[in-house]
Amino acid sequence: MQMESELISMTDHFWKKFTGLIPEILISIVILIATIFIARKLSRLIRKRLIARIDDELLANFITRISKWSITLLGVGICLNILGLTQFAGGLMAGAGVSAVVLGFAFKDIGVNFLSGVILAFNRPFIIGDVIESDGITGTIMSLDLRTTKIKTFDGIEIYVPNSNILNNPLSNFNAGGLRRFEYIVGIDYDADVSKARSLILDVLKGIDDILDEPAPLIIVNELGANSINLKVLYWINTDEAKESLPVTKGDAIEKSLSALKNGSVNIPFDSMQVQFNKGIPEIAVNILNSDKK
Repeated sequence: MQMESELISMTDHFWKKFTGLIPEILISIVILIATIFIARKLSRLIRKRLIARIDDELLANFITRISKWSITLLGVGICLNILGLTQFAGGLMAGAGVSAVVLGFAFKDIGVNFLSGVILAFNRPFIIGDVIESDGITGTIMSLDLRTTKIKTFDGIEIYVPNSNILNNPLSNFNAGGLRRFEYIVGIDYDADVSKARSLILDVLKGIDDILDEPAPLIIVNELGANSINLKVLYWINTDEAKESLPVTKGDAIEKSLSALKNGSVNIPFDSMQVQFNKGIPEIAVNILNSDKK
């Protein structure tokens, strides 16, 4: 009976406490909703002003996200203070203003990636739409968030790369200056006329819209292989003005080069090997055909 009485008394005490806090709870809910609304509106205004001033969507988006979260945290801190949770609110507000170094100790990966994002945002090694390669990943920059950088590969896969990975690894920006060089290898028979093959391939490249006339395409003898003379074909594309995706243009160039060489009677040899028998059986040249060449 005594335990039941204590339980009823405790429940009654908490109920009175809760009902006494109802006005503060309602006020806190209103403030929180208003804070979220203000954060959204103000962040959009900040983004608009930043884009107009610095003309950098990537940096503008990053600063906008930081502003939005800062305003939201401020609203949450005010609500906690109204509810009488002053110690927790004080800790939250202190945490919002603590340096990124301290955050890095508390949340190692989150802190490091956040700091890396800040450095990337202000150093601006790339902007939205740039084609980059970093840590073995190649694709188009879609966005820079507080923790990750969103990259869309050429096969349509969206990859979220931690900011620290991009900051700590070599980065190639293929859009710097707008020009990007591409290359591919074509093997021709040893009996083929190299000058003729070069002329046929150059005619193909001149007929592809996205490939630039200046710098002019270049075709050089790259190597004397076991079965073929390997020509390296180099060409340039202005990525800012390209109409087709880069892999499509490269595939088109290779396919048309193959057709032009065949039509021009320039032989492209298959890989082959020589089998030698030690008991007087004559040597036989054997062609090795891949399954896709049968």
